[in-house]
Order: sequence, then structure tokens, then C-alpha cells
Amino acid sequence: MAYHRNNWQQAANNVADFIPFGHGVMAVVNIAKGIADEVGIERLDYRPDGHPVVERPWQPPGPPPDPTRVEAVGRRAWDALFADTDRYPARSLLDQVGNLLVPLPPSELDLVIRRFGPQGLLRWDELMHVTDAGGEEAYDFYRQQEVFNWLLRTVSPYATMLIGDSMPCTQPTYQVLPEDERRGGTPGWVLPAGPFAQIDGAYFTESWQRVSASTEPMSWQDMDQGRFGTCWMLTAMQAVLQANPTYAPRHLRQEANGSVTFTLYENGRPYDVTVVADLPMVGNMLYGAKGHSDDPRYAETWPGYYEKAVAQWYRGYEEIANGGYAARALAFLTAQPVQEIDISSPWLIHEMADRKSRGQAVTVGTKGHGSDRETLMGGRLATSHAYFVKDVDVPGGRICLGNPWGDGASRQMWEAWLSYQDIQYYLAHAEAAFTW
Repeated sequence: MAYHRNNWQQAANNVADFIPFGHGVMAVVNIAKGIADEVGIERLDYRPDGHPVVERPWQPPGPPPDPTRVEAVGRRAWDALFADTDRYPARSLLDQVGNLLVPLPPSELDLVIRRFGPQGLLRWDELMHVTDAGGEEAYDFYRQQEVFNWLLRTVSPYATMLIGDSMPCTQPTYQVLPEDERRGGTPGWVLPAGPFAQIDGAYFTESWQRVSASTEPMSWQDMDQGRFGTCWMLTAMQAVLQANPTYAPRHLRQEANGSVTFTLYENGRPYDVTVVADLPMVGNMLYGAKGHSDDPRYAETWPGYYEKAVAQWYRGYEEIANGGYAARALAFLTAQPVQEIDISSPWLIHEMADRKSRGQAVTVGTKGHGSDRETLMGGRLATSHAYFVKDVDVPGGRICLGNPWGDGASRQMWEAWLSYQDIQYYLAHAEAAFTW
């Protein structure tokens, strides 16, 4: 069950041993490719220490803008944003701004946002944090996010980026790990090139058997954790997608202006989270979750947008990047009760097989003390790490664990088969949830 991407370079490297001067040819090709890559990466919309704000093609729906109405509504909204909060409650001012802007068609709303510019948008963000006499902010988070969703889905790509750069509340923050910072890593954001979910081939087993499901635009195989400690939420998504391949297209979508919306569940209720289409980038690499490459021009980007949306919901990457339990992610992914599995049960293998056959997502966690830097099982497993149950071999009495590190990990850590005895020795917990 070891899968890999069958791209041209990988295939060429596999046969280089059998071609005269094969490795020499590949070395020259790789040097040339490296030069081309450097040139290509420089053309990306990337901004260190900030968010890119660039024009991109956009065709607004609805009627053309009415300049007179744009000027009148924009002026009134501006005056409300900059009104004296000692005289007028911030909540009423924000309501006034919303009531003025919501009726506007997209083309007019876009012009108003552009005229607000960084100064007006930053003031809008600040106004949300003005506290009343009781110390409460003008808007609670859920209402703020509803405003962000509406704005980011409606205006042009340029205006969404302007909002993301000028209104801190619309973007989750992140920090570079100390070891990456010592190597000169500078946090920044990039607008990835290419489509939302790119297909560059198919998966093949080591015996060159095609795995057709892997060519779906959003598949459980397209997962590489990146540098944030988000294994608990990424592997939960893998488990859900393997159990229900239609899940991602129904919960993760790209809007007409390029922003991305993810639907998650809080206490069983669906909530949309819309985010700007930029992703964390350090050096020349995507820093967070991605598909089979950390090159922002070619990577499947949907894992990064899923991760970013959850980070926005939890108020920043730092709130999700220090580990957690997959059960928490199964709850906000499925809105279904998460059931704990007794891993000491003598019928555990049969139970896991039964749960998977009924469409449940099954996840597990390894033993450890809060870090996945150490290993178990002769280097096959990471400590304090979340996995999903990829396969169950009932006759053999074993299960196969899938690692959200994906094919970016070493082959021995990509997946691991565990016997019943291994489960007792290495796993700390297991849980499952329906995905429909």
C-alpha cells in the first residue's frame, strides 16, 4: 500500500540505473530545472512579513457600478467608521456600516472597499475591538466572522487581499519554528500559482498498479503535514475523506473571486469560514499543509486552505499548531458523535473492520509525552502523533496506519502495519465517527 506520484522526474530517476550515463543526464536536467525553478519562483505573488496585494482578473456579477451611489454610501460609511466612540457606541457604528454596505451590488461594494484603503479597513478592524462599559468587544467572534465571510466572498480578488492585509482579524497569524528562523526563514504569504486542486498524474503501487481514486481533485492521499503541529486535524480529514470521498467538495470550495470557504461544525451547527487565498510561505516552500510538493506553483493546495480556515476559526495557527486530539477534529468535521474505541478489546481488529465497512472514519494516537520528534516501533511510528486507520487485515489480525506526513516522510514512516500486540504496546487511544 505504498503509493507515490508518478511524475516524469520520479519515473526518470527510477530508471536512471538502467540507462547509460542515466544519473549524469539527470544531474544536468536537475541543474537546469533548478535554474528555471528559481526564475519561476521569483514571479510568484509573494510578500515576506506581509500579505500580497495584487490585481487579478475578475468579472463582477450584477449591474455595473453607479458612481454617485458609491460616493454617497462610501462617504457615510467612512464617517461612521471614524465617528467618536466616546459619543457613539461602537456596536451601533458597526451596524450602521453593515447596513450601508450590505445592499450594494458586488461592483459597488468593491469600489467602496478600494476607496477605504488600508486606513479605512484598519479602522474597521479596530472598531470591532472597542470595548463597552462592561469590557465586552463591540462584536463577538461569530458575528465578526460572518462579516468577513460576506466581504471576502463578494469583492474582487484585489479587494480580498487588501482586506486580508489591512484587517488583522481576517487572517490567522503564524510564527516560524526556532530552527527554521535560525536558518534565516522569514514568515511571509504567497498566492499559489495554478488551480485550487491540481492533478499531475496518478498514484502507483510499488508493483506499478494504478490507484485510480488518487486522481480525484481532493483525495486523502494528497496530504503532507508541513511545519505546523496539526497532525490531529489533518489525519482526521484523511480518515473522513477515505470513508466518504464526497466530503471535501461539499465542505471546501473556491469562490468566484478566488477566496476559499470551508464549512465546519460547532456543537453540530454548520459555520462557514472564508479565507483569503494566500498561504504561509518560508523561503521558497509552503510552510503549512499541502499535497505532494512544497513548491507553491505545483502543490495541491486544498490541505493548506483547510488548515488555514481552521486556524482562522481558532484565532491563529498557534492555537492549532501545538498538537491536539483527532477526536476534536472529527467532531468539527462531521458534526457526528465521536465514539471512543476500547483498544484493549480482544475483538478490536474485527470492530475496526466493521466500523470502516459502515463508513466510519477511524483515528488513533500513539503514546508519548507531547512531541513527535521521537520514534517507536523501530522508527516506524512517531510518538504523540495522530494517525488514521487506512486498512484492516482481519485474517492477519492487523491494522495499517496512515501518516499525515504523507510521501514527504521516509517510506518506513509513511504507513505502518500493527499487530494486536503492537496496538496494545504503542497506541494510547482510538476513536471513530460517521462521516455522512
